[in-house]
Amino acid sequence: MTEREVQRLAKLDEKMEQMKAQKQDILSKEKKRQRNERTRRLIEIGALSEKYFGMKDIEPKDYENFLKVMLNTGGAVELLDRCKQTANNM
Repeated sequence: MTEREVQRLAKLDEKMEQMKAQKQDILSKEKKRQRNERTRRLIEIGALSEKYFGMKDIEPKDYENFLKVMLNTGGAVELLDRCKQTANNM
C-alpha cells in the first residue's frame, strides 16, 4: 500500500469516527426528547387526577389501589376506550 492510500484510509477512519459521534449525539437527543415528553405527560395526568378526583394528599400506593378498583368496576376499560376514540375523532 502506498503512503497516499494509507493517508486516505486514515482520513476515512477519522470521518467514520466523526459520523459515529454525530449519530450518537442525534440518538441521545432523541432519547432526551422522548423522556421529556413522557415526563410532561405524567405530570399532566397527575395534575388532572388531582383536579378531577381531588387527590391532593394521597400516597402513590393508595392512588394505585384506587385505580385498580376503578378498572375492576364494570365497563371502566370500555369507557376509557370510548374516550380515546372520541378524542381521536375531534
